[in-house]
Amino acid sequence: MIQASYHVFKQLLKKDMLAFKREYPTKLFDTFCLFFTIVIVFCYFMPQEGVHEGYASFFLIGAIASFGFVEIVGKVGALMADLQGDCAISHTLVMPIRSEMVFIYIGLQWAITSALLSIFLFPLGKLLLFKGFNLSLISYPRLIFMFVTINLFFGYFALWLTSVIKDVSGLTSLWLRYINPIWMFGAYFYSWEAAYTLSPAIGAVSLINPMVYVMEGMRAAALGQAGYLPYWLCQVMLWGFIVACTWHAIRRMKKRLDCV
Repeated sequence: MIQASYHVFKQLLKKDMLAFKREYPTKLFDTFCLFFTIVIVFCYFMPQEGVHEGYASFFLIGAIASFGFVEIVGKVGALMADLQGDCAISHTLVMPIRSEMVFIYIGLQWAITSALLSIFLFPLGKLLLFKGFNLSLISYPRLIFMFVTINLFFGYFALWLTSVIKDVSGLTSLWLRYINPIWMFGAYFYSWEAAYTLSPAIGAVSLINPMVYVMEGMRAAALGQAGYLPYWLCQVMLWGFIVACTWHAIRRMKKRLDCV
């Protein structure tokens, strides 16, 4: 059964990657357009309002790190629509594959597509900022490891959100209750150190937000450790969130779909 499950798992992943390949150029162009407008506004216009020196590269890395998070609503919406419509996932669940591996495959597929859309933002960001993005500060092994980690987190966090939302009508609440506050208070526009300086209590409370570790970990890898949470702390916390989200999502999805 285990061998058959892995074979079906690989075939499902291959099928989805082939389908994604056809729409990849369009999605990549859309991603570039959104990234371009965000970087130009925050890295060229905002400095005119008096933000600190180095904010351009600070924001650039945060923008790259968060792109998988931006796509979560679309991923959740697509799966929710299927669950309430044709329920094609039921056909997958009757294949010779363990039910938990079906949900692991979904999260992994989301993580891979997210990574493929955001990986080229690094060279694009360098082109947009020129000397404003110092490549000599990057620890490439740490950056690669963190890039993989955050996209896996986004994939399985999206799966978890799908499991806790009752229907498609809950997508509005998803944005207002989960995505927006996690993003806005997730060290996207500011560092965790700045939040702690404002108030130690705010800094402590913000540590329950997984996006803080996404942002701080990516910036520590790309801009140097100084001024950010310890890189390895961010890794440990994110993997804790990945495991917790995966376990709880599988449990809830199996219950919803009456999996044995």
